[in-house]
Amino acid sequence: MLFKQCALVLIACLAVLLARAEVFAQAWVPAKGEGSLTTVYQKVDVRDHFDDDGDVEDRGRIHTHNLITYLEYGLTNKLALDFEMAYVASKWVGTGRRPHGPVDDGFFHPTFSDVHVGLRYNVASKPLMVTPFFSFTIPTHDYEVRGHSAVGRRFNEFVLGVNVGRHLEPILPRGYAHLRLSYAMLKHFAGFNVNHTNAEWEVGWLANKAIALRFIGAWQANQGGLEFPAGRVLTPEEFFIHDRVARVDYLQMGGGITFSVSRMFDIHAGYGKTVSARNTHGDGGIILGLSWRFSRGSRFGRIATNTPSNYPRALAQAY
Repeated sequence: MLFKQCALVLIACLAVLLARAEVFAQAWVPAKGEGSLTTVYQKVDVRDHFDDDGDVEDRGRIHTHNLITYLEYGLTNKLALDFEMAYVASKWVGTGRRPHGPVDDGFFHPTFSDVHVGLRYNVASKPLMVTPFFSFTIPTHDYEVRGHSAVGRRFNEFVLGVNVGRHLEPILPRGYAHLRLSYAMLKHFAGFNVNHTNAEWEVGWLANKAIALRFIGAWQANQGGLEFPAGRVLTPEEFFIHDRVARVDYLQMGGGITFSVSRMFDIHAGYGKTVSARNTHGDGGIILGLSWRFSRGSRFGRIATNTPSNYPRALAQAY
């Protein structure tokens, strides 16, 4: 009886992503007229279901395929526009177990979930790169929210936060660190406060001019919501909304590699997994992605040296 949480640690992109989401060195802002387009494929498998005490229960399996597109564009040398949208196909397999909604029929139901649109503005570059941001989460349509295999909660969100990053030399030559803190504000639903605080972090190291290793994590704490202690039996009213109002807390960790194929393209691969959680599912899966860097008003292929998706290559050029 736990809320389906599709958030997975992303190696190469996704903020919020959930949230949704991901960390991708967003303290660094692309120059005016420059940007990047990233497409990420995730194969996520749910095996563990965590109750309110963080103990694991078996309530069936969830298999999900996500295709996420992320665009960023430099409006000025300090102000960047971010856009993200996910296409999700998920199915629940729970032989002999009770489905939690009409989509829990053992088949995939691919559909778009939510759109994330935001702005971030760089206010400092020394000694830390500091970039506050705000964003909106908007459901793409009236998708089904009941069920283990629901693709989202269909809530509008307003998110405020800050990105902080810096080079790590002399402690870790050719390394960098990034931290993203955010607070999501939602309208109360059925009397529940479903606001949540998130932290996402990344430590990267440039092995050479083409390869970067990334170690990342994500944490969430809900300010309210419905809790699921072991053995709790939901009322019919609670069961109808529990997928949307669960008090979801989690810690996820992951790692991966980015390979710069050329001055325009990067390939990303990684793995992420839920380490601990409450009132949600435990995700684990692979991430594969491709990033393309572009620049308006110049010849095709010019490198966008400040773009976060290009940060490993920009760092390489600094050494």
